[in-house]
Amino acid sequence: MSKRLLFILLLALPCTAFAQQPTAPAPFNAPTLAVLQANCPVHLEQAQWMEMMQQPVNRSLHPLRITQAMLDTVDRDLLDDRFQYVMVREMPRAEGEAAGK
Repeated sequence: MSKRLLFILLLALPCTAFAQQPTAPAPFNAPTLAVLQANCPVHLEQAQWMEMMQQPVNRSLHPLRITQAMLDTVDRDLLDDRFQYVMVREMPRAEGEAAGK
C-alpha cells in the first residue's frame, strides 16, 4: 500500500464517522404544531404522538387532515413541508370520534 493511499484513508475514515451521526430533528413551528395537536388520535397521548411524528417514516404514513377552518386561522405558507396534508370536510368532533372507533 502506498503512503499516499494510507494518508488519504487516515483522513477519510474520521470524516465518514461524522457522516453517520444522526442529527436532532428540527422543532415544529407554531402552525404545524397546532395542526399536529388537532390530528392527535384519541387512543394516543399527545406527547407520544409528537414523538412519533418526529420520525420521517411516520410523517409519510400519517397524512395530516386539515379543514378550511384551520386554513382560515393558520397561515398555510408557514406549514412544514415535511408533512403531507389532506383537505377534509369539517365534521363535528363527536362524529369524528365515532368514525374512528
